[in-house]
Amino acid sequence: MERIRDPPTAIVSQVAARTQEKYQVRFAWGTGGAARIAPGTHLVVWVDVLPASAAHDGPARRRALRAVAAQVPDGPEVVLGHLGNATAVAERVTRLQAERGDRCVVAIVAAGRHHAPGDDAAEAAGEAADVPDAPDFAVEDLLAAGAVVDALAEVGIDHTSPEAAAACAAYTGLRRAVKHLVSASEAAAALEPADVHAALAVDGQLETLRESSSRA
Repeated sequence: MERIRDPPTAIVSQVAARTQEKYQVRFAWGTGGAARIAPGTHLVVWVDVLPASAAHDGPARRRALRAVAAQVPDGPEVVLGHLGNATAVAERVTRLQAERGDRCVVAIVAAGRHHAPGDDAAEAAGEAADVPDAPDFAVEDLLAAGAVVDALAEVGIDHTSPEAAAACAAYTGLRRAVKHLVSASEAAAALEPADVHAALAVDGQLETLRESSSRA
């Protein structure tokens, strides 16, 4: 019987780089990014600052967020991250570390923005409709993700991937202008000012979107 060969070292290294597996704090975009970096983690922070539309708020938004959390690989707890609860996320991570008696690996995933199929504005701008795991860049989610990375660093959890470090640098460098930048963002322009204000005024509580199925 022919022996099954191990994959070349270069391929193994490329896979490890894509999953950011050697880092305690990881960062990626969308459900596709979550599929890459969430395996082997203990907490996934799904960062989604602004609702997709005025109608997509309240109970409908919570249902949508839980549906997204269900697409994250099994195992880690999934919580919602935004600009108001970075400290609460860091506190949750420190509690998990105390419970485990070991480090807690965190995947921070920015939701980004999606164009609905047939989106006239997207087509007029020469953009194809996105597939679910390939979101557009969203400045509000980048900054909120960076706020989470910064809060983790404040409690000594700073073994971050380059991707997470870059998000953190964006937040810390623009900290004083965050609310202005979010209010002036592409996503905010599609909402009523009151909806944007409500999203920015949300309290610092941590919302769990999915419980962990493993404490390993």
